[in-house]
Amino acid sequence: MTELRTRVRARLREHLSREGVPVADDPALFADVERLLQAAANVAPTDRLILPELLGDPDTWRLETAMRYSSHRGPASGGAITFVKRRVLMPVVRWLFEYSRDNFERQRRVNHVLFACVQELAVETARLRQDLQRRQS
Repeated sequence: MTELRTRVRARLREHLSREGVPVADDPALFADVERLLQAAANVAPTDRLILPELLGDPDTWRLETAMRYSSHRGPASGGAITFVKRRVLMPVVRWLFEYSRDNFERQRRVNHVLFACVQELAVETARLRQDLQRRQS
């Protein structure tokens, strides 16, 4: 398994090097970047991240995928409109919802990984700044 990972990593470095990605030219730097991104990608959704806490109420930034049907009209006409929405429009909306839900889930996962990466980079930047300040003092 280790040999397989080494070969995959080497192929990835070669590909990135051909594409002109500078990190691929230095094996040690590439390994550090890969380790950092792997650690960020492995952060479980139950682990606490700082960025979602800073964004505030999840209802303001999280995708809402629940379907709700309501009407602001009176009980008689509102009930009829809600009935039509549920019985006539529901099959079309449900198909669109099912089609989009996988994309929403992928986007949620990407957002989570990006949040973790940003947090890792912020932590590393803070450490480097502290180290620089200590050396300057």
